[in-house]
Amino acid sequence: MTAQRDDVLKALDNVIDPVSGRTVVQQDMIQGLVVKDGHVGFVLEVAAGRGPQSEPLRKICEAMVLGVAGVKSVTAVLTQHEDHPGHDHHHAHGPDHDHHHHPAPAPKPAVPRQPPPAPAGIPGVANIIAVASGKGGVGKSTVAVNLALSLARLGLKVGLLDADIYGPSLPRLLGITEKPDSDGKTLIPIERHGIKTMSIGFLVEEDQAMIWRGPMVQSALSQMLGDVAWAPLDVLVLDMPPGTGDAQLTIAQRVPLKGAVIVSTPQDIALIDTRKGIAMFNKTHV
Repeated sequence: MTAQRDDVLKALDNVIDPVSGRTVVQQDMIQGLVVKDGHVGFVLEVAAGRGPQSEPLRKICEAMVLGVAGVKSVTAVLTQHEDHPGHDHHHAHGPDHDHHHHPAPAPKPAVPRQPPPAPAGIPGVANIIAVASGKGGVGKSTVAVNLALSLARLGLKVGLLDADIYGPSLPRLLGITEKPDSDGKTLIPIERHGIKTMSIGFLVEEDQAMIWRGPMVQSALSQMLGDVAWAPLDVLVLDMPPGTGDAQLTIAQRVPLKGAVIVSTPQDIALIDTRKGIAMFNKTHV
């Protein structure tokens, strides 16, 4: 028996959000639900400021879905939705309305800004190398795959993470069609040609668009870095998405990169963005 989308939603509709007292389905907290061959993935989106304390709720959702007949693995990504409502001070008052204006509070003394904490790294992974590009379609993924295969041929234990959420290439390049297994806590990377691999493309259909906001992408990347059984590895190669956006900054802040390879074609239009990519890595001390 294969699990269906309605079965998963029915199970999640039994999970009560302790803050509101309503189910996570009733509040549209479940986003990006994917059900494929018994493998389930979804995003649990909570309100701003509730991210860290909502981890138990995410685990309850995972456990509930794992109890559905036909479900083999569950990947639940926790994100928080940031709202920045503007303050509207325009009120309709009658002619007798008395305005009471209070003086603005005195400014607080400036607090010295603390330097950002150093990236924590991934337990059991000795070195992490990013393969990036300013433009898409310049051969970055091909270089990343060949670099990983070459390092494996030298006798090193190598992993390859496809960090391009919107346009994953690893399943096609390595001919991988099966889904990763899970031990209930972490995803088990798929091994091909002596390297461990992971990609969001393993969890969704090849022609399915990932219509995710920035925070969802950042959370997905953090989970593929930290919630995958990578160890032990000598080198983890990251096939980065093109450009200098949220995904690149998330990776630069999340893990200590030993170095980066920038891929480009010789055209000026590609080299312009390549220089931007180099500048980004310089600013993040890679």
